[in-house]
Amino acid sequence: MQIRTLRPGDEAQLALLLEDHERHYGFPVREGSGAEGAAFLVKGGTLCLVADDACTLLAFAILNPYFPGPRLSHGLFLKELYVAQSARSAGLGERLIEAIRALAKERGDTRVIWTTGVGNKGSQRFYDRLGIRREDKVYYVMDI
Repeated sequence: MQIRTLRPGDEAQLALLLEDHERHYGFPVREGSGAEGAAFLVKGGTLCLVADDACTLLAFAILNPYFPGPRLSHGLFLKELYVAQSARSAGLGERLIEAIRALAKERGDTRVIWTTGVGNKGSQRFYDRLGIRREDKVYYVMDI
């Protein structure tokens, strides 16, 4: 199992994983709807790490650079971290978090920030177990 950056040729498998992600959160998804998002991610601008077992993508982390952070620093915003149901409890989430940490250090980022839903207790337990610091914030969404 390797954690690596997304690359051209990953589109089809990533599309399936993106669709699986949507279903996991209860959104109806038609087959093939992940293709556009996968192509967008492969094109670049947004960073994407994947867990690859040499034949199948099993997990992803999607990150966006941000500025400014504290003291005019820069960092990464973790938009999504997802591990396929079939690969959970195998340490992939922890490996992705460590790969994110290494990527941020390599880039000179000072922090990685993310949110999770109030009701997403499984994710919260996971991040708490890893010792990730919580902050009280209010999260706003402007639908367009």
